[in-house]
Amino acid sequence: MKAYRETFNDGFLDYGHKQTQRSSTGKRIGDTFSSEGKLAYRLLSCRDSDYEMAGAMGGSLDMKVKTRFPPSFRKTDRNKLKCVLNNVEFDVLKVDSDKSYLYFYLQEVGAVNE
Repeated sequence: MKAYRETFNDGFLDYGHKQTQRSSTGKRIGDTFSSEGKLAYRLLSCRDSDYEMAGAMGGSLDMKVKTRFPPSFRKTDRNKLKCVLNNVEFDVLKVDSDKSYLYFYLQEVGAVNE
């Protein structure tokens, strides 16, 4: 049997966190997305159990993607992680991992403010 090589050619996602911007007086004036990395991804279909998991977490699942597992992601704080795909911002509900892949469960927030 020939070895199977998986392709990740559906696009690129930027992952990172939101940084609060403040004025000189300390007043909150907005948020900006701070990218911590970029990964090629492949879209996956969502199972019923994925939708149930998202509902139990208080969210709604809009997209599920698979990426390679870069060593630098081990140091990334997965709490309140955000992703940007095609200028659309997503909240990361959950990130599952195995030896060499990451599975992002995403909830759409809206268009990116630039």
